[in-house]
Amino acid sequence: MKIVLILAGVIILAIMFDWFGSREIISSGLESTQSAFDKVQETGDGISESVERISNAQKGAE
Repeated sequence: MKIVLILAGVIILAIMFDWFGSREIISSGLESTQSAFDKVQETGDGISESVERISNAQKGAE
């Protein structure tokens, strides 16, 4: 448990003081995460629209 806290502290300090280019690494990681989130969101919106169209088509056929 102690090692985890020490490791977390070192990582936080590295980001705070930009040791080893850590800010750039974190920034690029966040950009990748944002890109993946956007793609998932677009896919979900597309599926929702498709389900709505199918539902409307079934209601119109009745």
